[in-house]
Amino acid sequence: MLKRQFLWLPLLAWMSVSQSADQATMKSQLEEMMPNIAIESMKPLDNTGLYETVINGEVIYFSEDLRYVFQGDVIALETRENVTENKRAGLRETALALLDEADLIVYEPKKTEHTLTVFTDIDCGYCRKLHQQMDEYNDLGIRIRYMAFPRAGLESESFDKAEDVWCAKDRKLAMTEAKNGEQVESDSCNTPVKAHYELGRRLGVSGTPALFLENGEMLPGYVPPKRLKQELDRRALLAAGSK
Repeated sequence: MLKRQFLWLPLLAWMSVSQSADQATMKSQLEEMMPNIAIESMKPLDNTGLYETVINGEVIYFSEDLRYVFQGDVIALETRENVTENKRAGLRETALALLDEADLIVYEPKKTEHTLTVFTDIDCGYCRKLHQQMDEYNDLGIRIRYMAFPRAGLESESFDKAEDVWCAKDRKLAMTEAKNGEQVESDSCNTPVKAHYELGRRLGVSGTPALFLENGEMLPGYVPPKRLKQELDRRALLAAGSK
Protein backbone atom coordinates (compact mmCIF):
# COMPACT_ATOMS: atom_id res chain seq x y z
CA MET A 1 0.00 0.00 0.00
CA LEU A 2 2.84 2.37 0.81
CA LYS A 3 4.46 1.92 -2.58
CA ARG A 4 1.24 2.96 -4.29
CA GLN A 5 0.47 5.76 -1.89
CA PHE A 6 3.86 7.46 -1.72
CA LEU A 7 4.77 7.79 -5.40
CA TRP A 8 6.24 11.18 -4.52
CA LEU A 9 9.07 9.70 -2.49
CA PRO A 10 11.72 9.69 -5.27
CA LEU A 11 11.30 13.47 -5.47
CA LEU A 12 12.75 13.78 -1.98
CA ALA A 13 16.18 12.89 -3.32
CA TRP A 14 16.83 16.52 -4.32
CA MET A 15 15.15 18.03 -1.27
CA SER A 16 17.35 19.15 1.62
CA VAL A 17 17.20 21.33 4.70
CA SER A 18 19.82 22.29 7.28
CA GLN A 19 21.01 19.51 9.58
CA SER A 20 19.96 21.70 12.50
CA ALA A 21 16.47 22.35 11.15
CA ASP A 22 13.75 22.15 13.77
CA GLN A 23 10.68 19.97 13.40
CA ALA A 24 8.45 22.89 12.42
CA THR A 25 10.75 23.71 9.51
CA MET A 26 10.91 20.07 8.43
CA LYS A 27 7.14 19.71 8.61
CA SER A 28 6.71 22.93 6.64
CA GLN A 29 9.08 21.68 3.94
CA LEU A 30 7.22 18.38 3.65
CA GLU A 31 3.83 20.08 3.53
CA GLU A 32 5.07 22.33 0.74
CA MET A 33 6.29 19.30 -1.16
CA MET A 34 3.10 17.27 -0.51
CA PRO A 35 0.16 19.70 -0.25
CA ASN A 36 -2.51 16.98 -0.51
CA ILE A 37 -1.09 14.68 2.16
CA ALA A 38 -1.82 15.12 5.87
CA ILE A 39 1.24 15.09 8.11
CA GLU A 40 -0.30 14.10 11.43
CA SER A 41 2.81 14.06 13.59
CA MET A 42 6.58 14.26 13.36
CA LYS A 43 9.16 13.71 16.10
CA PRO A 44 12.74 12.46 16.55
CA LEU A 45 13.13 8.73 17.09
CA ASP A 46 15.40 8.74 20.16
CA ASN A 47 18.94 9.57 19.02
CA THR A 48 18.84 7.58 15.77
CA GLY A 49 18.86 10.62 13.50
CA LEU A 50 15.50 9.48 12.14
CA TYR A 51 12.22 11.35 12.41
CA GLU A 52 9.15 9.22 13.03
CA THR A 53 6.39 10.68 10.88
CA VAL A 54 2.72 9.75 10.57
CA ILE A 55 1.34 10.57 7.13
CA ASN A 56 -2.26 9.62 6.30
CA GLY A 57 -2.14 7.07 9.10
CA GLU A 58 1.09 5.43 7.89
CA VAL A 59 4.29 5.40 9.97
CA ILE A 60 7.40 6.26 7.95
CA TYR A 61 10.82 7.68 8.77
CA PHE A 62 12.85 10.57 7.35
CA SER A 63 16.49 11.46 7.77
CA GLU A 64 17.04 14.83 9.43
CA ASP A 65 18.11 16.46 6.15
CA LEU A 66 15.03 15.00 4.38
CA ARG A 67 17.21 13.42 1.73
CA TYR A 68 16.21 9.88 2.68
CA VAL A 69 12.99 8.13 3.63
CA PHE A 70 12.67 4.70 5.24
CA GLN A 71 9.66 2.40 5.05
CA GLY A 72 9.31 -0.68 7.22
CA ASP A 73 9.60 -1.74 10.84
CA VAL A 74 12.24 -0.35 13.17
CA ILE A 75 13.36 -2.91 15.76
CA ALA A 76 15.26 -2.02 18.94
CA LEU A 77 17.94 -4.73 19.03
CA GLU A 78 18.59 -4.53 22.76
CA THR A 79 14.97 -5.15 23.75
CA ARG A 80 13.69 -6.76 20.51
CA GLU A 81 10.88 -4.21 20.67
CA ASN A 82 9.12 -3.46 17.39
CA VAL A 83 9.06 0.32 17.71
CA THR A 84 7.01 0.81 14.55
CA GLU A 85 4.32 -1.73 15.44
CA ASN A 86 3.97 -0.17 18.89
CA LYS A 87 3.37 3.17 17.21
CA ARG A 88 0.82 1.65 14.84
CA ALA A 89 -0.99 -0.01 17.75
CA GLY A 90 -1.19 3.33 19.54
CA LEU A 91 -2.70 4.97 16.45
CA ARG A 92 -5.21 2.13 16.10
CA GLU A 93 -6.12 2.31 19.80
CA THR A 94 -6.89 6.01 19.49
CA ALA A 95 -8.95 5.55 16.31
CA LEU A 96 -11.00 2.70 17.81
CA ALA A 97 -11.64 4.58 21.06
CA LEU A 98 -13.16 7.47 19.10
CA LEU A 99 -15.76 5.31 17.34
CA ASP A 100 -19.43 6.07 17.89
CA GLU A 101 -21.01 2.76 18.90
CA ALA A 102 -24.29 3.92 17.40
CA ASP A 103 -22.59 3.25 14.04
CA LEU A 104 -21.52 -0.28 15.04
CA ILE A 105 -23.39 -3.52 15.58
CA VAL A 106 -22.59 -4.61 19.13
CA TYR A 107 -23.16 -8.04 20.68
CA GLU A 108 -23.12 -7.73 24.47
CA PRO A 109 -22.35 -10.52 26.97
CA LYS A 110 -23.95 -10.52 30.40
CA LYS A 111 -20.56 -9.64 31.86
CA THR A 112 -17.86 -8.15 29.66
CA GLU A 113 -14.28 -9.32 30.20
CA HIS A 114 -12.88 -8.37 26.82
CA THR A 115 -14.03 -6.15 23.96
CA LEU A 116 -13.08 -6.81 20.34
CA THR A 117 -13.74 -4.64 17.33
CA VAL A 118 -14.22 -6.92 14.33
CA PHE A 119 -14.11 -5.83 10.69
CA THR A 120 -16.46 -8.23 8.93
CA ASP A 121 -17.49 -9.04 5.37
CA ILE A 122 -20.96 -10.42 4.64
CA ASP A 123 -19.69 -13.02 2.16
CA CYS A 124 -16.52 -14.08 4.00
CA GLY A 125 -16.66 -17.75 5.03
CA TYR A 126 -14.74 -17.37 8.27
CA CYS A 127 -16.74 -14.23 9.12
CA ARG A 128 -19.86 -16.36 8.85
CA LYS A 129 -18.31 -19.03 11.04
CA LEU A 130 -17.45 -16.43 13.68
CA HIS A 131 -20.98 -15.05 13.55
CA GLN A 132 -22.51 -18.51 13.97
CA GLN A 133 -20.61 -18.80 17.26
CA MET A 134 -21.54 -15.35 18.56
CA ASP A 135 -23.40 -16.78 21.56
CA GLU A 136 -20.29 -18.74 22.55
CA TYR A 137 -18.10 -15.65 22.41
CA ASN A 138 -20.62 -13.72 24.49
CA ASP A 139 -20.95 -16.56 27.01
CA LEU A 140 -17.17 -16.32 27.54
CA GLY A 141 -17.45 -12.62 28.30
CA ILE A 142 -16.23 -11.44 24.89
CA ARG A 143 -18.00 -8.34 23.60
CA ILE A 144 -18.01 -8.06 19.80
CA ARG A 145 -18.31 -4.74 17.97
CA TYR A 146 -18.90 -5.23 14.23
CA MET A 147 -17.62 -2.83 11.60
CA ALA A 148 -18.19 -3.33 7.89
CA PHE A 149 -15.31 -4.23 5.59
CA PRO A 150 -16.51 -5.39 2.16
CA ARG A 151 -13.27 -6.89 0.85
CA ALA A 152 -14.25 -6.48 -2.80
CA GLY A 153 -14.45 -2.71 -2.40
CA LEU A 154 -16.97 0.10 -2.50
CA GLU A 155 -18.55 -0.84 -5.79
CA SER A 156 -19.15 -4.47 -4.91
CA GLU A 157 -22.16 -6.64 -4.13
CA SER A 158 -20.73 -7.20 -0.65
CA PHE A 159 -20.74 -3.45 -0.07
CA ASP A 160 -24.42 -3.28 -1.09
CA LYS A 161 -25.24 -6.14 1.29
CA ALA A 162 -23.50 -4.36 4.15
CA GLU A 163 -25.46 -1.20 3.39
CA ASP A 164 -28.70 -3.19 3.53
CA VAL A 165 -27.74 -4.57 6.95
CA TRP A 166 -26.89 -1.16 8.38
CA CYS A 167 -30.13 0.30 6.98
CA ALA A 168 -32.31 -2.44 8.48
CA LYS A 169 -34.55 -1.71 11.46
CA ASP A 170 -33.02 -4.64 13.37
CA ARG A 171 -29.34 -4.67 12.41
CA LYS A 172 -28.49 -7.79 14.43
CA LEU A 173 -31.25 -9.82 12.80
CA ALA A 174 -30.32 -8.43 9.40
CA MET A 175 -26.67 -9.38 9.92
CA THR A 176 -27.65 -12.97 10.71
CA GLU A 177 -29.95 -13.12 7.68
CA ALA A 178 -27.28 -11.68 5.38
CA LYS A 179 -24.61 -14.09 6.63
CA ASN A 180 -27.05 -16.95 6.03
CA GLY A 181 -27.36 -15.84 2.42
CA GLU A 182 -30.86 -14.44 2.86
CA GLN A 183 -32.18 -11.26 1.29
CA VAL A 184 -32.31 -8.39 3.79
CA GLU A 185 -35.22 -6.00 3.68
CA SER A 186 -34.20 -2.41 4.32
CA ASP A 187 -34.94 1.15 3.37
CA SER A 188 -32.49 3.58 1.83
CA CYS A 189 -30.44 5.46 4.42
CA ASN A 190 -27.06 7.01 5.11
CA THR A 191 -24.74 4.36 6.52
CA PRO A 192 -21.21 4.33 7.96
CA VAL A 193 -20.17 1.44 5.71
CA LYS A 194 -17.91 3.52 3.45
CA ALA A 195 -16.31 5.18 6.49
CA HIS A 196 -15.79 1.77 8.12
CA TYR A 197 -14.10 0.44 4.99
CA GLU A 198 -11.81 3.44 4.71
CA LEU A 199 -10.87 3.23 8.39
CA GLY A 200 -10.15 -0.46 8.01
CA ARG A 201 -7.78 0.25 5.14
CA ARG A 202 -6.12 2.95 7.22
CA LEU A 203 -5.66 0.53 10.13
CA GLY A 204 -4.07 -2.08 7.89
CA VAL A 205 -7.00 -4.45 7.36
CA SER A 206 -6.48 -6.56 4.26
CA GLY A 207 -8.61 -9.60 5.06
CA THR A 208 -11.56 -10.54 7.22
CA PRO A 209 -12.40 -11.15 9.93
CA ALA A 210 -9.88 -8.71 11.40
CA LEU A 211 -10.01 -8.59 15.19
CA PHE A 212 -8.74 -5.58 17.12
CA LEU A 213 -8.09 -5.51 20.85
CA GLU A 214 -8.81 -2.39 22.85
CA ASN A 215 -5.09 -1.56 22.96
CA GLY A 216 -4.90 -1.51 19.15
CA GLU A 217 -3.32 -4.94 18.66
CA MET A 218 -4.69 -6.84 15.69
CA LEU A 219 -5.47 -10.55 15.48
CA PRO A 220 -5.83 -11.32 11.78
CA GLY A 221 -8.31 -14.07 11.03
CA TYR A 222 -10.85 -16.28 12.74
CA VAL A 223 -10.07 -17.66 16.21
CA PRO A 224 -12.42 -20.23 17.87
CA PRO A 225 -14.19 -18.96 21.02
CA LYS A 226 -12.31 -20.91 23.72
CA ARG A 227 -8.91 -20.34 22.14
CA LEU A 228 -9.70 -16.65 21.70
CA LYS A 229 -10.66 -16.35 25.36
CA GLN A 230 -7.38 -18.00 26.39
CA GLU A 231 -5.39 -15.66 24.17
CA LEU A 232 -7.17 -12.57 25.44
CA ASP A 233 -6.67 -13.66 29.06
CA ARG A 234 -2.97 -14.30 28.38
CA ARG A 235 -2.47 -10.88 26.82
CA ALA A 236 -4.35 -9.20 29.66
CA LEU A 237 -2.05 -10.87 32.22
CA LEU A 238 1.04 -9.81 30.28
CA ALA A 239 -0.23 -6.24 30.09
CA ALA A 240 -0.98 -6.19 33.82
CA GLY A 241 2.45 -7.58 34.64
CA SER A 242 4.21 -4.90 32.61
CA LYS A 243 2.62 -2.04 34.56
